[in-house]
Amino acid sequence: MKYEQLIATVRRRADLNEEEAVRSVGAVLSALGERLAGREADHLAAQLPERLNGSVTRNPQGRRWDVGEFLRQVGEREKCADADQVRQHAQAVLRTVAEALDDDELHDLLAQLPGGITDLFGVPTPRG
Repeated sequence: MKYEQLIATVRRRADLNEEEAVRSVGAVLSALGERLAGREADHLAAQLPERLNGSVTRNPQGRRWDVGEFLRQVGEREKCADADQVRQHAQAVLRTVAEALDDDELHDLLAQLPGGITDLFGVPTPRG
């Protein structure tokens, strides 16, 4: 998926203008990358448009955030205090990211996340 298509999809799904969509994508990818352990953030970034590579935070240890803390982090980074809006934005970004990844990478990524966060992707979660 190309950068422009990713941003346009997030804009449509979250009813945002372009600047808001770019900010939301950056906030979600930053928090998501920080939540992932090992090289998973690198693998995620490799499948996204190159312009988003710097948005994916790398933290080899990975944070142990549940969905509440994940969304709090997204809201803080996005500078959005409305919890419902933060959830809507995160869902729009993560559903779009899920479409941009190949099946193996999506499976690996979801395997590292707790149920509350995986639910935001809107795809069946791997079991086992």
